[in-house]
Amino acid sequence: MTHPRPGGRFERHPRLTGAGLVVLALLVLELGLRSAAPGSLRFAQGMRRVHRYSRVARVDLRPSQSAALRIDREDGQPLFDFRLSTGAEGFRIEETAAPPPPGARFVHAIGDSYTMGWGVEAADSYPARLARRLAPELAVLNLGVDGFGAIGAVAKSRALAERYPPVHAVYLFSPNDLEDDRRAEAVTRRSSLVHTANEALDAVRRSSFLAGVPFALRYRLQFRAGPAAPTGGTGRVPTESLLLPEPAAPSAPLGDYPTFTALGAYRDFLAVRGARLLVLVLSTQPESLAAYRFCREQGIEARLFDVPPALRIPDEGHFNAAGNEAVAALVAGLLRAGPNGAGR
Repeated sequence: MTHPRPGGRFERHPRLTGAGLVVLALLVLELGLRSAAPGSLRFAQGMRRVHRYSRVARVDLRPSQSAALRIDREDGQPLFDFRLSTGAEGFRIEETAAPPPPGARFVHAIGDSYTMGWGVEAADSYPARLARRLAPELAVLNLGVDGFGAIGAVAKSRALAERYPPVHAVYLFSPNDLEDDRRAEAVTRRSSLVHTANEALDAVRRSSFLAGVPFALRYRLQFRAGPAAPTGGTGRVPTESLLLPEPAAPSAPLGDYPTFTALGAYRDFLAVRGARLLVLVLSTQPESLAAYRFCREQGIEARLFDVPPALRIPDEGHFNAAGNEAVAALVAGLLRAGPNGAGR
């Protein structure tokens, strides 16, 4: 009597063998992506390397990191090409800049990507250019982080206030700050278990090219641009031309925004320390007018301003080097004028 021969490995252990084949396929794909490393994927991995999940603000910069960030247009020319480097305390730095002199006083430049200097080198960000316009004993910290609203911006300043006591704080408000703060507020309500899971997922994404594919596709669509457009302007622009006139009529009702709660508490935090708060409100979009109205009603020094297209990165919208220089000149003039100076 003959007995049937046992089946192969797959027949004996179909689930285990199938799982092994899937792992092998993913490993081959991971190695292939690392070898090919298309530009959008390198960009996504660079973003992951310098950013981290934050339990307070949803996103923040990782300490002591550096990444080259480049996205190309359809014709291969860069839409932007810059390096983002952070210091040991997790804010953007100029790698070759000298440390603040002994006894320096500090200006905290807070906000989102417009403050951070998205799309330009650190030396061309408005905080870096502002530092070169102020007295040597005034050091400017670039505390801007792309994705921040007021919640993240003021939390970063508060965390550094003991080590770097501010005499001035400049918050550059952009219209998307209200929505960014809504999302940040939702993050703070998550349980510890959910925070831990997100931090673990963040680490996986940072180490895996394959996990970065969805983000590479998203970034590619977000920063999609056609052939190279003419470069932005480089000439000097009168700083007073950036300031906008007082709105003719009050904006719509303010609403219960966490942005305003955070900003009001930050004003009080600075007042106890004898520091001045200046809020630059970008554009006249409804969100900006609501923020400007809140500042005026709460006695917070605020200015409405905008930057013309010639001083922005073409097809992208952030300030180019000349735009950052114009904003730095504006801020320097307002700081010298004092709260009651002729800011308009």
